[in-house]
Amino acid sequence: MIATEAVFLALVFTGVLALLAGMILTRVHWRPDIRPYGRQTRFLDVTLHPERYAKDAPFDVIRSLSAVGAVLLACAVAAVARELLRTMLRS
Repeated sequence: MIATEAVFLALVFTGVLALLAGMILTRVHWRPDIRPYGRQTRFLDVTLHPERYAKDAPFDVIRSLSAVGAVLLACAVAAVARELLRTMLRS
């Protein structure tokens, strides 16, 4: 169980860091003709379509960070599901 917890925490932290790095890169290169990032801005739309919000940004890097972050978070959920299933089958 300890190994699963460590894997889960590592996957969650690295996944969140990758998503955060992609968002930071997008916001650093924010287009001046678009309203500043605020409550009305959709996080998922900015993550999936950074070209709408950023100018002269490294779009390949931003997309890669977003994809890697999403995959890492999905793996974290899979690790929890695997442990849950293993625990249920053991009982």
